[in-house]
Amino acid sequence: MIRAVASSSNSSSMVSSKKYDVFLSFRGEDTRKNFTSHLYEALKQKKIETYIDYRLEKGDEISAALIKAIEDSHVSVVIFSENYASSKWCLGELGKIMECKKERGQIVIPVFYNIDPSHVRKQTGSYEQSFAKHTGEPRCSKWKAALTEAANLAAWDSQIYRTESEFLKDIVKDVLRKLAPRYPNHRKELVGVEENYEKIESLLKIGSSKVRILGIWGMGGIGKTTLASALYDKLSPEFEGCCFLANVREESDKHGFKALRNKLFSELLENENLCFDASSFLVSHFVLSRLGRKKVFIVLDDVDTSEQLENLIEDFDFLGLGSRVIVTTRNKQIFSQVDKIYKVKELSIHHSLKLFCLSVFREKQPKHGYEDLSRSAISYCKGIPLALKVLGASLRSRSKQAWECELRKLQKFPNMEIHNVLKLSYDGLDYSQKEIFLDIACFLRGKQRDHVTSILEAFDFPAASGIEVLLDKALITISGGIQIEMHDLIQEMGWKIVHQEHIKDPGRRSRLWKHEEVHDVLKYNKGTEVVEGVILDLSKLTEDLYLSFDFLAKMTNVRFLKIHSWSKFTIFNVYLPNGLDSLSYKLRYLHWDGFCLESLPSRFCAEQLVELCMHCSKLKKLWDGVQNLVNLKTIDLWGSRDLVEIPDLSKAEKLESVSLCYCESLCQLQVHSKSLGVLNLYGCSSLREFLVTSEELTELNLAFTAICALPSSIWQKRKLRSLYLRGCHNLNKLSDEPRFCGSYKHSITTLASNVKRLPVNIENLSMMTMIWLDDCRKLVSLPELPLFLEKLSACNCTSLDTKITQQQVLQHMLQSRIPYLRKHYLKCYDEEYFFPGDHVIDECRFHTTQNSITIPYLQKPELCGFIYCIILSMGPLLECDVSCSVYQDGIRVGWLERLLEYENLISDHVVILYHDISEFDKISEVHDHFFSNITFIFENNEDRITEFGVFPVYASESGLKLVGSKEIFE
Repeated sequence: MIRAVASSSNSSSMVSSKKYDVFLSFRGEDTRKNFTSHLYEALKQKKIETYIDYRLEKGDEISAALIKAIEDSHVSVVIFSENYASSKWCLGELGKIMECKKERGQIVIPVFYNIDPSHVRKQTGSYEQSFAKHTGEPRCSKWKAALTEAANLAAWDSQIYRTESEFLKDIVKDVLRKLAPRYPNHRKELVGVEENYEKIESLLKIGSSKVRILGIWGMGGIGKTTLASALYDKLSPEFEGCCFLANVREESDKHGFKALRNKLFSELLENENLCFDASSFLVSHFVLSRLGRKKVFIVLDDVDTSEQLENLIEDFDFLGLGSRVIVTTRNKQIFSQVDKIYKVKELSIHHSLKLFCLSVFREKQPKHGYEDLSRSAISYCKGIPLALKVLGASLRSRSKQAWECELRKLQKFPNMEIHNVLKLSYDGLDYSQKEIFLDIACFLRGKQRDHVTSILEAFDFPAASGIEVLLDKALITISGGIQIEMHDLIQEMGWKIVHQEHIKDPGRRSRLWKHEEVHDVLKYNKGTEVVEGVILDLSKLTEDLYLSFDFLAKMTNVRFLKIHSWSKFTIFNVYLPNGLDSLSYKLRYLHWDGFCLESLPSRFCAEQLVELCMHCSKLKKLWDGVQNLVNLKTIDLWGSRDLVEIPDLSKAEKLESVSLCYCESLCQLQVHSKSLGVLNLYGCSSLREFLVTSEELTELNLAFTAICALPSSIWQKRKLRSLYLRGCHNLNKLSDEPRFCGSYKHSITTLASNVKRLPVNIENLSMMTMIWLDDCRKLVSLPELPLFLEKLSACNCTSLDTKITQQQVLQHMLQSRIPYLRKHYLKCYDEEYFFPGDHVIDECRFHTTQNSITIPYLQKPELCGFIYCIILSMGPLLECDVSCSVYQDGIRVGWLERLLEYENLISDHVVILYHDISEFDKISEVHDHFFSNITFIFENNEDRITEFGVFPVYASESGLKLVGSKEIFE
């Protein structure tokens, strides 16, 4: 029987009071031993509680019992046969059934068995003969009305079926469909599930005849089983065989795969006990062929490994057409055979509050006075249904004071029931994966994936594969495509695991991150060899922290040490009045902001060090002599204003990046590292000389340094992509080299403000995409521009000639840039050229000082797109959102939007953009050769547009040309 869950609601009370799902009304002598008995068995196989008259106990008063049975049924199936109307008993049943339909909303399903429906509806044929025998019966008119009404309902007619089995199958499916709404699911755990139905049903494609397998994936406690169960209840009536195999992980451990497989196949084959051979996993070909003829629905819940899935169902090909399989798991790696994967997400705040309140108050809203406490509780749970239900149950019927105490407790000690469920995913990891998970939970959450990978690889962990496993097990996520994140409760679970290493003594735990515990361990020298990682947030200090000379001496296995500040405004610092004895020789990652000594300890061996980061330190040098830096990849000494020298880095064979931003005492620099890719010297205001020998250099930032000239070797760096020279006021010229060897792919080149001209052969840097010349006020002209240049910013380059520059940019776009991209089927999405100018050049036919302009008609053939010249007025910092809407006959067919961000404009400026025709919606033509009434509307949030012009761009045999322009643009 389909059973209802008790609830206080009226609808649920009505459901639970019904004794039967179906009442069968039939003429015994016609159908009892054939059709009706077959229908009864089919309903019974589907666990549909059905009343049939031979179930009556002896001594019951027949008429009263029948009336009670009819009233106690959700559905009445009336089987009209040849002699149905000859029985006053049957007609009396029908009268009561139709009365219950009218007064109680009972569902009536008429079945015409070997009888013409019109005979029932109109009381003709055998039904007319039967009523002739009932002459004088006062109930005849009522019975006739009941027959007519019933026969007019949606019904099943045996005469249109080839076989009785198909007829029975469709009737049972109809009964199931109509019964389902009579058992509304009032389980509180189904809050929020409904919104997933449509998405998942679309993935299942129930109407398709193909076998489809859907994976439902997500972290522990997220509601995968609840969702699969609800889908099973809703969709199972559509299938010929069904099985919900719950807790596969746990049951396979307890009973083995053979018992589970026996249960699965037995249920699919209608509860037969197949009893597979204990010595073999093989299923007979006969069993598989039988299943191949059935449309089945299978749910495999909480599958943890591919082995479990393979042992239950080696191959889904044996399933019948239209079969569906749902597999729920925390481990995405098992989904090699599935068609689609659905990731279950956290509940919304609205649904979280509703589920929590149903758990704690048995109502949908918080009780008066508990509103704020309820919001605090759901904030802790972060949309995890399990947590909401468990926490709600623990707070049920408790006082406000108890609530407050419990919520405070959760900040320090997680709920163990929630913890144990979440920890199952952790328990399935291998050693290195567990270490990676704990490092992320304690130290690395919120960091970029590449950076986390680099740090973990420094610890000799298989970082890339480990991170993939954690992703597949829903223990971590990737935010914005780059940032490693995890759910708060997952992180809390990781913290608890570390806490349990030694409950009372933090100094005997592998990782220290809680501020109070770290402060205590460091200040009182309580660390031990167990400690592997320490992180201290300086912004949480309430006073300066003074540490002893040997505070790290006992922590010989520390591989991760980070003393930093999350806040820009740090008042207090860590001080070492007696110096520092040493650091762990196993240290791989050292980040110490505000380091108070002039150098690192002389005894420190940096051989294992991979990343060194010491912002705003008092360092004058790192160390004396030459260290064997065979693993070092990164040095970042940002803001170390007293730094005067960098050690010999010639043995740093893996060094990739050196950042010395704002090291203002650094006068000269030589970096002899063969592997260095990035050198950032931004703001080294005393730096006049530098030398970098690496042939791997890709990015060099010399902005706001005191250099007077660039070494000629810089132009020969074949991998150099970005060169920043902004604010180099002592740099007056860039020499013209015979050739440029650098690729400058995707580069951003910022040049010194005193430069009067660029090297004439800069066009040879064909892969350069951006040039920034802001505030180069002595720059008088531009050379030929590189082919792939997308952005040119010459903000406040006041010596440039407006007209010549506009003409030059337009020539570049027409002769080089756009033709090349069109030839190679590339789109021009990001073209942007910005330089001083107060008017659109006269050669532009379509220009206006209003906000819109209409071009009456344009020739259709060979139209490529439009170039826009926009004049922006002078003024303070510009963050201007410029948009262009293109309309044809009042219908918008094109849209272009750009956010322009520039510093203070000391004069009006021109911005030139390109809008390719491929970005437009289909626009209709007045006739085959013309577009009509094309209107351009320009808008911006700053009201800075004073004029704009539109150049239609056409292709011709000789190249591109602008409509109505002089030959200089063709």
